[in-house]
Amino acid sequence: MKDNNSKLLREKALLIARRGLVRFILQMTLPSTLGAVLLCYGVYWLLDVRLFESQLALLMPILAPLTITPVVAFFCFRLFQVLADEHEELLAEVTRCQALEMELRMQANNDMLTGLSNRRAFFEEGHRRLSKWPQTLVLIDLDFFKSVNDEYGHDIGDHVLVKMAQLLSDNFEPEALLSRLGGEEFAFLSSLEPGLLIDQLQEVNRMLVTHPMRIKQHEIEMSLSAGVVSVDQHGDLQEGLIQADTCLYKAKRNGRCQIHSV
Repeated sequence: MKDNNSKLLREKALLIARRGLVRFILQMTLPSTLGAVLLCYGVYWLLDVRLFESQLALLMPILAPLTITPVVAFFCFRLFQVLADEHEELLAEVTRCQALEMELRMQANNDMLTGLSNRRAFFEEGHRRLSKWPQTLVLIDLDFFKSVNDEYGHDIGDHVLVKMAQLLSDNFEPEALLSRLGGEEFAFLSSLEPGLLIDQLQEVNRMLVTHPMRIKQHEIEMSLSAGVVSVDQHGDLQEGLIQADTCLYKAKRNGRCQIHSV
């Protein structure tokens, strides 16, 4: 309750400071003057109407508020200005902390190169998904990626990974939870049937084969191999990755550029 009252006071101070000193003095002075006049004249009327014959009695209810209230209002306004400045500083600090928290969360959950979920976030969100629905797990590895790094350098290899992440995102997100697990290895969880995902992966492979990646004057032919498995609701994601990795190994052993499922 105390924090709420402090917040309301700072917000009121900010509003008063924005309206300006002159307006605040007028708002304080006019009602107090009018109130003093009505009160005093009412007392005069009740006690002794002859008081209205005195010039001092008539002017005192007017002059006193007009003299004292502006001075009091000025110092009150200065106090409200201080509170308003504190309010602005507090809002700026809250905004900065929220931005920092968001940045730290992104760094903790996202792969810095591709922007996809990292391994930590993949397992965290993956467990949450599996607690509610069965999922299809896809494990992907880029074929002959090491040769790209060896021939063109790691900078080109990084560009290949970014382009591959974008291609996978365009074809499977936002429905799928897509992640870069490390190196040239990607994975995703989807609620779609394995057969449909296999067809989509094969289409991605056809796109890669028929349209080589153009990166800094280089045309780089790529393909992917993938293992696809179904994971039951409340199933073990780590066990699913082991099964998917076995399927991926079979796809590579059979010549790469293939999708293998259980």
